[in-house]
Amino acid sequence: MSIKKEGAHKKWAALKEKLGPQETDQSEANLENAEPELCIRLLQMPSVVNYSGLRKRLENSDDAWMVQFLELSGLDLLLEALDRLSGRGVARISDALLQLTCISCVRAVMNSHKGIEYIVSNEGYVRKLFQALDTTNVMVKKQIFELLAALCIYSSDGHSLALDALDHYKDNVPYMVTLLSAINAIILGKEELRTRTQIRNEFIGLQLLDVLDKLR
Repeated sequence: MSIKKEGAHKKWAALKEKLGPQETDQSEANLENAEPELCIRLLQMPSVVNYSGLRKRLENSDDAWMVQFLELSGLDLLLEALDRLSGRGVARISDALLQLTCISCVRAVMNSHKGIEYIVSNEGYVRKLFQALDTTNVMVKKQIFELLAALCIYSSDGHSLALDALDHYKDNVPYMVTLLSAINAIILGKEELRTRTQIRNEFIGLQLLDVLDKLR
């Protein structure tokens, strides 16, 4: 294994640990030994309880179980639900919580080798994931950006798919505003003024000001 490839694997392992299992919610369906078919049926009845139970089942599943879940369109159902929830505008706390538990299931899929390979092999999923950024839920946006970053680190194909999703929505104003919010957070996340200025200038060098002109 080359040094470069070994370094990439180490980065992925570190990020995988960061994206790993979330804290267990006490209000979750008991799906410890549930077959994929049952989980698919429960996905058609979206609730925090069902999503929380599914997340735990996904985190503890073996490769065979995960493959069957994916082949039964489990990931499709999760991303479709996430898209519907994003379209609601999340005016209620219950909807916001439902979004968060749904994206935690997507995270659990991506945290498995079979899951992320499946996503990288089917380019449409990355665009669907990016589409879910059209939400007012800041926590969901944060997690989606983390998952896109994970794809970039995982492989060159994942990196290309993430860039493809960005390019696909580059002229969509709501997504441009979302990305600008993320850029602003990146800049303000640094305490030192000198570092902030350096990062800001790097974005300006990438024609950020041209994007701002389009939004005026």
